[in-house]
Amino acid sequence: MTGNKLLRGFVAAFFAGIMVLGLAACGGEKKDGDKNLDAQGSQNTGQSDAGSSQTAQNGNDLPIIIGGIDADGLYDISVAEQAIASPLKEGESFLGAQYYNGERIWFIGNEEGSVFCYHEDKDERELLLEDVSALYRTGYTWYRDADYFYAYSRNVLAVLRTDGEEAYTLRLDGRIIDVSMTREGGMAVAAEDSTGFGIVLQAFDRENGTLSNGYPLFDCGGLAEGAAKGVLIKTSEGLYDFDMDSGEKTWYVKWNGTSYNPYGSGRLFYAFRITQEGVVEQLEGQEGTFYAANLTKISPEEMGKIPLVFRVGFANTGLKMLVAKFNQENQEYHVFIQDGFTQDDFTERNDMEIATGKGPDLFSEDAVSDIYSLAAKGALENLEPYLTEAGIDRGDYVPEAFQSLGREEGIYYAGYEMEASTMYIREDLAGSSLEALLKSMEDYEGQAVFNSSYNYTPNKLLGYFFQMSDDFYGMVNWEEKNCDFSGELWERILQVVNRYGVTDSNWQWEEIAMRVSCGRLWMFAADDAAAMQEGMVMAGFPTEQGMKNPLYLYGISINAASAHKEGAWQFIQFVLEEENQRIVENDSRLPVHEKTLQEYVEREAAEPNGFMASASPAEEVCVSEDQLERFWECLDNGELVPRRTEEILAIIREEAALYFTGDKTIEEVSDVIENRVRLYLAEQD
Repeated sequence: MTGNKLLRGFVAAFFAGIMVLGLAACGGEKKDGDKNLDAQGSQNTGQSDAGSSQTAQNGNDLPIIIGGIDADGLYDISVAEQAIASPLKEGESFLGAQYYNGERIWFIGNEEGSVFCYHEDKDERELLLEDVSALYRTGYTWYRDADYFYAYSRNVLAVLRTDGEEAYTLRLDGRIIDVSMTREGGMAVAAEDSTGFGIVLQAFDRENGTLSNGYPLFDCGGLAEGAAKGVLIKTSEGLYDFDMDSGEKTWYVKWNGTSYNPYGSGRLFYAFRITQEGVVEQLEGQEGTFYAANLTKISPEEMGKIPLVFRVGFANTGLKMLVAKFNQENQEYHVFIQDGFTQDDFTERNDMEIATGKGPDLFSEDAVSDIYSLAAKGALENLEPYLTEAGIDRGDYVPEAFQSLGREEGIYYAGYEMEASTMYIREDLAGSSLEALLKSMEDYEGQAVFNSSYNYTPNKLLGYFFQMSDDFYGMVNWEEKNCDFSGELWERILQVVNRYGVTDSNWQWEEIAMRVSCGRLWMFAADDAAAMQEGMVMAGFPTEQGMKNPLYLYGISINAASAHKEGAWQFIQFVLEEENQRIVENDSRLPVHEKTLQEYVEREAAEPNGFMASASPAEEVCVSEDQLERFWECLDNGELVPRRTEEILAIIREEAALYFTGDKTIEEVSDVIENRVRLYLAEQD
C-alpha cells in the first residue's frame, strides 16, 4: 500500500537527467542478491534466446518479465483501466487503500471522527473506529493488519490498537514513503534517510516499536505484501520482491524495454499487487477521480501484428508515449522497445549486428557507438525517398532535424525531439572565441572556480573545452588515424582547467560560470535570471567557429537490413506528424516541428510561473521579453554535438587526471594520451 505519491515522482532529478546517471550506476549492473529465476530455479540474466519456448517463473509460479524480451521472446505491457465511482460522501476524506485478505479496501474518514473500511468488491462499508483524533484524519495515510492500524505522515508513524487507542508513536529520521506487511507476517517501513536523498527499508517490530535490518534502496514508489516473500516494491525500474532476511531481489516486471511509463499518467497511486497470472493491479487517482488499472504482458502473437524492434539507449517519457500511441492506432505494426539502460554491452552488440546485416528494425543514435561509421558502411536506410513520397516538407522542421550523417547524399537519421544548453560566464571573463576565453581566464588575477554548484572538477571542465570540437581543435586526424597533443593550445587548456577546476581546497571560491538548459522555457528563464544576478552573460561553448551552444538531436534510423522497412517508416512518419510532435513536450525537450515549437514557446511565455520568482512566497512571474529573446538565441546559435569524440575524450580525462593531481607533467600525460588515442583510431577499422 502506498500513500499519495505521483507515479512520476520516484526521483525528482530525473527531469534534469540525474536519474539516468544514477540508475546506470546503481541499477545498471546485476548485483549480488539480484536474480531472475528460470523454471528450474537457476539464475539467468533475463536476456534469453527469443526463440526459446521456456516460461520463466519463480517459486510462486509468477512469470518473470525482463525488459522487453524474456524466455518467450518480445513483449510489451498493455494497460487496461477504468474509472471507479468514488465511495466518498460529502465531508469525507480518502485516507489510503491496500490489498488485505485478498481484496482491495479503502480507508475513509469523516468529520465526526469515524474511520470506515470500504470493501470495493462488495461495495460495502464497515465501521472501523469512532472518535478518532482529527490529527490522524488529515494528511495521514492509513494501513492495517490483523492487530493494529497504522497512520503515517511526514516522518511520524502512529500505531493504533483495534479499539482506536494509540499504542505508541515513532519519529523516523526522514519522510515515510510507505509501510506494509511482509509475506511472512512481519512489517516493513520504507523512509528517506536523514539527508533526504537516500531511502532505507527496515523491518518493523510492531510489539516493541523498534526498527532493524536497514537496507538502502535506490528508489521506492511504494510497498505491498510480497508475492512470494518479503515485501513487493514498486520502483521506477519495475516490480520486485525483496527478502527482508537476505536482502535478495526477485524481479517480476521491468518497465524498461516496454512502452509503459510508470510516471506518464501523472496520477497518484494508492495500492498495487501482482496476481498469480502475472497481472499487476493498481488503484490510481487524480483530482478526486479513481481508476483501476491492470498491467498485462502481451506478445506479438497475442496482438496479431508485425513486430518492429526499436533499440534505444534510454527510452524517456516522451518516446514511450509516442510508441504507446502508435501501437494503439496502427493496426498492422507494433513497436517493441529494447532499452539498453541496464545492459553494459548494448552498443557493442548493436554495432556488430547492424554492421553484419542483422539487428533491430529501428534504432537511435545512443544505441550504437558510432552511427556515422554505420552510415558510411551502408548499414542505414536512406530516408529521403520516403520523405519525398510522403510529401513531408523539410522546411516545416528545424534545419537539424534530418541528418545525412557525413554522407554526400541522402537522409539517414530523422530527429523527433531536441534540447540545447548554454554556458553563462561572468561578463568580464566571457570571450567570443576559444582564444579570447582562454586569455581572459589566464589574465584574471583573482581566485575563482568555474562552477562548484555543479561540481566542475578539472575532468568535467575538460569536457566544456573539448565537447564541441570534432577533431579536438586539430589535435586528432580521423582520416589519417593520427593525433598530436604537444602543442601550445593543448598546454594552455590544461593549465586553465587545472586552475579553475573544482577541488576540495577551492570549492568555496567565487563561481564564474553557470550551465543553463534550453528545454523547458520557464526553467531556462529561472536559471537565466539567477545567472544574470551574478553578473553573467550567455557565452556558449568554444568551437573552431566561435562560441556555440550544444544542440542534442534525438532521432531514429532504419536498419538497411530490416525486413519491415515500410512499417519502420510508418513509425518515423508518425513521430514527425504535427499532432504527435506535441507529445514530446511531456519531457524537458523540444519538438523539431517549427510550428509546434513556436506554439509551445508562446504558450509557455504567456503562462505565469511562480518557480521563477525570487520573492517568498513566490509571486507569479511571466517570462520577460529579454529572456524570450535569449531563449531563441540559445537555439539559433545551437550546433549539433559531435558524438564520435566521446571515447577519445574519456581517454583524455583519464590520463589528464594524473596531471591535475600533480603525479605527472603535461608532457608525460600527453605521451600516454597520444599512444592510447592512436591505438583507438587504429581499431576503428
